[in-house]
Amino acid sequence: MFFPTFRYLKFFVAIHFYIEGSLPRTARMKPFMIIKDPKVAKLFADETRREILHNLRHREMTSCQLAKILGKNVSSISHHLSMLEKAGLVKQTRTLVKGNLIERYYRASAQKFIISYTLSEGLAPGSEDVSKWKREICRGAVEKAGLFGFEIPEEKKSKVQRLVEKYASLKHATLENVISRQKDSSEIIKPEMRLLISLLTDAFLSQNDEYLQVIREICSEIGIEREDAE
Repeated sequence: MFFPTFRYLKFFVAIHFYIEGSLPRTARMKPFMIIKDPKVAKLFADETRREILHNLRHREMTSCQLAKILGKNVSSISHHLSMLEKAGLVKQTRTLVKGNLIERYYRASAQKFIISYTLSEGLAPGSEDVSKWKREICRGAVEKAGLFGFEIPEEKKSKVQRLVEKYASLKHATLENVISRQKDSSEIIKPEMRLLISLLTDAFLSQNDEYLQVIREICSEIGIEREDAE
């Protein structure tokens, strides 16, 4: 039977602490980041940058690895990473040298990014593009309602979109308030934390008369009826 010597034990312990200790510390993310700078918020309007952040929330990756996954060229990904890094949305975690090749690994700076309510509503100077992006998302949601069996007539779409925008605004503001209440650095992407945040957000909204009225009007406009209604 092979018994490792003390020298080998030291080697294995060192490797263990490198993998389990040093790397996670360099790649550690904040539980959430509320984006209040309009210039930073605009970066989220680009689909490629959103996909990069989505991947880097789950693991550290190089520009080459991201390019392969996203089907983009490396120079394009490197450009996006540079913009995201300057904005503080991603950070380099380590550098690996392979011969003449230097591989830089990146990780997202937070588990969840939340664009501040004041920006999504266009209430802050320079946030008009962010507000426009939000309206486009709401319009897209209305257009996709037919996928779930709710065909909205053309003459109603404008009104329904305004209601959806109001719904999104109220929910966004409430979600931001709930997450801002967090007292420690618990990982909010964990299933139990996502459930708790959703529960608290719904609980606060259930006490908001304006929100309840918006929900009732949306139900009326798209034809959702209570299951116990005759």
